[in-house]
Amino acid sequence: MLRKFSLLLAFLFAGLATCLAQSASFNGGYATASTGSNSSLLDLDEGESIYADAENQVYYIDFERLSMNLSDIVVKRQDGEIILKEDVFELPVNTIYEIDFSQYGAGNYEIELRSFTGVFRRSVSIR
Repeated sequence: MLRKFSLLLAFLFAGLATCLAQSASFNGGYATASTGSNSSLLDLDEGESIYADAENQVYYIDFERLSMNLSDIVVKRQDGEIILKEDVFELPVNTIYEIDFSQYGAGNYEIELRSFTGVFRRSVSIR
């Protein structure tokens, strides 16, 4: 009985450690952006897959470094207005996708990387 209880505790602690490790991967920021919080967010190492050229107001998404296949990319203004929506499922896996924010002006935006199983959101502030 004691052995079963110990085994159950070991599984619970392993599950808790896994959950904490996954949530910690969403707490880091990169350049002028931060990730949003949402239970449907995908596990994405954003520091290696989304790059910012803050001087030129351009963001690059490296498909090769993503751990999922994207279906589309959406960019929204802070008020929720969609300013860019593009189907990217047919693009090659070695694509580097470019979002040029200089054409949209200063403000706060949200980039959504959508797959068939979830969404990764990233807030972007353009000055």
